[in-house]
Amino acid sequence: MEFVLGLKDLIYLGSIFIGFLTSAVLIFYAQKRQKSNILIGFSFLAISYGIILAFLISSGYHVFIPQLYRTGNIAGLLFAPLSYLYIRNTAKKQKLAWTDFIHFLPAIIYTIDFFPILFLTSVEEKARLIQSEIADPSVFVYFNQSRFFPPNFYTLGRTILIGVYWLFSFRILQQYSKSQKESGSTFGKEWTLWMKIYISCHILLFLPFFILYQIADSQLYFELIHFTGALVILTNSITILFFPKVLYGLSDSPIEYGGNQKSQKDENPEPIPEEKAQFIQQQLELVLDQNQKFLEKGYSINDLANDSSVPSYLLTQYLNRNLDISFSDLINKKRIEACCAKISSGEFGHLTLEALAEDCGFNNRNSFIASFKKFKGCTPSQFSKEQQVK
Repeated sequence: MEFVLGLKDLIYLGSIFIGFLTSAVLIFYAQKRQKSNILIGFSFLAISYGIILAFLISSGYHVFIPQLYRTGNIAGLLFAPLSYLYIRNTAKKQKLAWTDFIHFLPAIIYTIDFFPILFLTSVEEKARLIQSEIADPSVFVYFNQSRFFPPNFYTLGRTILIGVYWLFSFRILQQYSKSQKESGSTFGKEWTLWMKIYISCHILLFLPFFILYQIADSQLYFELIHFTGALVILTNSITILFFPKVLYGLSDSPIEYGGNQKSQKDENPEPIPEEKAQFIQQQLELVLDQNQKFLEKGYSINDLANDSSVPSYLLTQYLNRNLDISFSDLINKKRIEACCAKISSGEFGHLTLEALAEDCGFNNRNSFIASFKKFKGCTPSQFSKEQQVK
């Protein structure tokens, strides 16, 4: 059989390639930096895999790879929950819990429903099933072999599910956009802007389908569900290249989610009582000076609030009014002080600049050097040479 690729096929293949590449970068760099990127990385991976199946069905080449028969919908049911959990984790700092298992139930139910097709059917039989349905792509995605649900249940249900998760994600992003960030870095700003692009693209995955569902012919019906996915992954993968802090997780501290917090002036116009201020200072000395929690990567004001038993809004007020310093500056200043102590003690000689930065809680070399210059007026190397002279 002669393989012929049209423009649509090339778009499918291009989106698959860049989608897998983006997911690999997100997952790889998430290990040492922004761990929540693992979720969005696997979300990219899931939708990219789903697009592979869409391409195979649309082009008719699925018959040559029957082993993948009916596996695409598993990925299709996973990418939206993974995307939502990433947004929730990054914006609200809400870590995964055992209750989040519920988000993966649709994929599990589908796997159980199609267990005989996925694991008990021979390759030859899968090829025959593909040949019987491949002529009409829209019929192909009716999932007629379902044991539990009527035809077209999974395609319609998956599209509704994507829309529901989109609403949840939009609500979190909207709330976060209205909140105030404590970090002086640009990561939160870049993340918010890219998220707006990201979820705006996701509208293509469900809104056109619901608008044209009743009047679309079979071919358009298929494209509204699958080719739009290729356009979404292609657009999101290209646009994230313009936001390297998001792609590589280059943040000095995680995004802070304000939620119901108001600005310190609006919520706490009165000065902090002396007794309470003394308690906060004691807690800061315990957590930061004695326990040196600031050396933990991504240490946030919410983490400090939990460790000190002082509400984050009160910490913000105390730092701004009593110490005249922002949270990020306080943490980075203490990190630099710890770094200088290491250099003065001779430990710097056994560590590279990157290793020293990581050991002091910084996520990358650039933010480390910038903070060092800000608080010491010189680079780490210059400071080290000055200590050697002394």
